Amino acid sequence: MTDQTALQARTDLPPALQNAIMMWADATTDATSLRRHDLLRDKSKALAGFFEHVQKGPDQVTQLDVKTWQAKLEQNGLSASSVYARISRISSFYEWALKDDTLAEALRYNPVKLARPKAPRAYQSDSTKSLSDQDAMILVEAVKAKADSGDVVGKRDYALLIFYMTTGMRRSEVINLTWGDLQINGTITVTAKVKGGDYDSRDIESPQVKTALLDYLQTSGRLATMTTDDPLWIRHDPNSNGQGLTSHGFVKNFKRYARQAGLGDVHLHMTRHTFARQVGDESGSMIEVQDALGHKNLATTKVYLQRIGVKRDKYSSKIAARLGL
Repeated sequence: MTDQTALQARTDLPPALQNAIMMWADATTDATSLRRHDLLRDKSKALAGFFEHVQKGPDQVTQLDVKTWQAKLEQNGLSASSVYARISRISSFYEWALKDDTLAEALRYNPVKLARPKAPRAYQSDSTKSLSDQDAMILVEAVKAKADSGDVVGKRDYALLIFYMTTGMRRSEVINLTWGDLQINGTITVTAKVKGGDYDSRDIESPQVKTALLDYLQTSGRLATMTTDDPLWIRHDPNSNGQGLTSHGFVKNFKRYARQAGLGDVHLHMTRHTFARQVGDESGSMIEVQDALGHKNLATTKVYLQRIGVKRDKYSSKIAARLGL
């Protein structure tokens, strides 16, 4: 089923509006993204939901319609960040349409501009930033239990999870890895495309990560035949034909593991925050955390780690010795 057919199957919107939504989604989505199909679906679903709610054409939508939609989303229990993201997609649709002279004449303005809610503060509370060590251990054990049962998806998800937890790498950086991005000897050396388009290499010394990864590849029957361009993580559902796993696909499993472990609503990006907190605890240095996360700006690191609990003492004994104390 194509993306266009999928949209038509779930909405009664006029065909012209359906086409416009799909054209907007296509124009604003990276053609090379491994999550392209998921993004197209999510974007079109958000726009279709809005226009089905207001029961108006794009040229008739008002600022009040946007605020009414916001109230409905909030009433349905969506988080502030999710509400903001959905309304931002409506705004993106209008900004895209207004670049066309003919459409701009009919639409005249973007109704979201004066109705958009205030952007939520990034990672507002401590609870959304990181898992406690105990909760992280509970989550890892829940996934490990499935891996230990011999299930290939469990082995894949366990290797993926501890990859995220022990490296702090971003969601897309891990899920998009290919066999050619890795060098495996005593340790694993990963060369990955990172945010901003640069490439970054890092060593992963944890033997547990190496063991879990090789166990997954061996169990899936792929270890001996892997080639440079093969995705490291693949789907194992029927008829997937070795297709690469998307981060959306892993996140669904990740959230299910968290619920089964009694942790409630846990987000994958929390693994990166947890890594930052743990590096901060071990090093006592914001600079060390910045380097471990690959941030160019220390201010970005401070979003992840507001403070260092206890600064590690690296110098007092040496200075005391030099003073003859």
